[in-house]
Amino acid sequence: NALLLEPWSSCFLSRCVWLLAMSLARSKGLSPDKLSCDPAYFELEKVGGAFNPMAESQRENGIQQRVLPENVYTAAIVAWLNNESASEAAIGAAFFTAPPVALTIFLQVTLTYYLQVGVKDYDGDLEAVCLTDHRMLLYTGLSAFVGLSLGNLYTILEAHNWLQMFGSCERHEELMLQKYLLKPTPQAMDGVARSMEGGLGEAMGTDDVRGVCRPQSGITPCARASFYAFLLLPWAAVTVGVLFAGSGSVLRSGNRFDLVLNCVAAIFVLELGEVTYALLLPRTIKNSTAGLPPLNRVGSEGGAVASALRKYGTLFFFWIVIAATAVVDVPLYYFWCD
Repeated sequence: NALLLEPWSSCFLSRCVWLLAMSLARSKGLSPDKLSCDPAYFELEKVGGAFNPMAESQRENGIQQRVLPENVYTAAIVAWLNNESASEAAIGAAFFTAPPVALTIFLQVTLTYYLQVGVKDYDGDLEAVCLTDHRMLLYTGLSAFVGLSLGNLYTILEAHNWLQMFGSCERHEELMLQKYLLKPTPQAMDGVARSMEGGLGEAMGTDDVRGVCRPQSGITPCARASFYAFLLLPWAAVTVGVLFAGSGSVLRSGNRFDLVLNCVAAIFVLELGEVTYALLLPRTIKNSTAGLPPLNRVGSEGGAVASALRKYGTLFFFWIVIAATAVVDVPLYYFWCD
């Protein structure tokens, strides 16, 4: 049967491709008898020169990017900023973004509370002491969960940095961005930019042009305070709560299988913001959040200290994450296992 079906399927696919080519030819005003699959009828024409993908990405999106994460909390921020007036933003929040955010916070707080109570009361297969027979698995599960929780906190920091790119304004302004081309000046080519710690001049050449995207609109002090009070701070508080209670459920698991299950369950509570974002928000709001270009800082903007932190933080990012995870692991282990 396989030998009989294979030639039939090949002929069927070829026929479909041929029919598609005929229809496209007629739509373009071409004569179908001039079409051929012979390579002599086609040739490759270069579009521009060869390029390095990383360098091309930096030219289009810039460097030192500040990207807004995609979840229900950040979608509420973008939806508010995309409105032309504060009244429209309030109406849109009441109908589209505030209910999913409130439901997400309620679900995360409720599950975190009962997770904490369950660990303290040894519900289910939880034990009063930690699983000491398989310490390697215990440390691995705890470190994986703590690392993911710290990654969630880092995501909150990214949202904070994104908001800091916007200046203040007295009245509501619709979200507007402006793209620039960052070109080296003659002074930069003489070596001034090369002396900046972590600056752009170190890698610039005479033909180097990079894209920079900056916000042209601002955020009112009231809106900024609301973003932190009702979105970022609850998000951070829930993350810390899940980190504390979830680590207890992982460390006090009764066996190896329950340890893995408890780790996955705690991560689910941690990532409910992404679940409600995908499930409860309309496509238009999700598209507006996902389609935002990254914002960029330039050179040693923010001072030499901030520039050095960005530079060395990028170089040693892996080791910083490992060290931070280990530092958080120790007190959590001794609290739940001592």
